[in-house]
Amino acid sequence: MHLSDHDFRQCDDADLETLTPAQARALLGKVLADLKAARERLEQTPSNSSRPPSTRLPWEGNGG
Repeated sequence: MHLSDHDFRQCDDADLETLTPAQARALLGKVLADLKAARERLEQTPSNSSRPPSTRLPWEGNGG
């Protein structure tokens, strides 16, 4: 389960203070999963994904 942009915007330090340790661990797990997924998407190129070569940016060159 990923957190929505709305979820991220609504969470602040005061909310975090009210979490039990178990809730904090669960939230940390969701945030970590979201971060990993976002980094994987950022690292995708036509060479390592299903993106067609025509989507390669001019400055990426042929190797990605």
